[in-house]
Amino acid sequence: MTISEARRTPRLYERSAVAADRGEWSVERDIKWSEIDRQRAYAKPALLAALRDAALIESYHPLNLSRLLRATLDDIDAGVVFSLELFEGFKHFHSLRRYLEAIGYEPAITDAELVAIRHRQVEIDVPAEDLIPRLVEFMLSEHLAHYFFRRLGEQAEDYVLADLLSRIADDEVRHAQSASDLIAKRIAADPALIPQVLDAALDFHHFGEEAIGAVPIAQPGDPIAIQTFAKRIERLCGIRLVDHIKNTNLNRRAS
Repeated sequence: MTISEARRTPRLYERSAVAADRGEWSVERDIKWSEIDRQRAYAKPALLAALRDAALIESYHPLNLSRLLRATLDDIDAGVVFSLELFEGFKHFHSLRRYLEAIGYEPAITDAELVAIRHRQVEIDVPAEDLIPRLVEFMLSEHLAHYFFRRLGEQAEDYVLADLLSRIADDEVRHAQSASDLIAKRIAADPALIPQVLDAALDFHHFGEEAIGAVPIAQPGDPIAIQTFAKRIERLCGIRLVDHIKNTNLNRRAS
């Protein structure tokens, strides 16, 4: 290896791939399926209902990501990020569905239900002017997913479920950061995109709404999730969301 090679800054897609390797876990080998405590699992029925909704959202993820892949064909980094997310999103769906099946949860998730969710959405490409808002949607959906799975894991009484949810939550942190890196890359090339990022954050809707309508919440009004949501946007844009809101309101009054 030459000195120049040793000092080379890793490409964004390399950093994403390395992070995925470090966070890798196996549904088959790492989850203690035989040690599930069904009685403890059913101690909190609302938690299980939220898990079912989460599994449905994860099953829908490929449609959302396929749109982003087509919209970023000119971005090699984005292709890797979304490819990794496709696999890990499937792993989340597979493990959540398997857990619910292991404890005999009803109503069971059926393939017909999953197909129906996909067919309710008309698959359309993301136009160029909507790319930044959709990337922000993706980033913040993954950001909040981390806190959702983390909080559910803290509430779970079955330690097998708690362990599974902790692993999924860790994945979501990486997904949110990779999406943030993709947006930062575009801002670095064109700082004029910053207002679009800020506006998209203010008008944020979780992509899971497309799949099931209301997205489940593990802890209503989670202050840490909200604070870090705003902080993530501030790090990207160099502007606080609250300041952007004030400036937007002033501009509207002036006009």
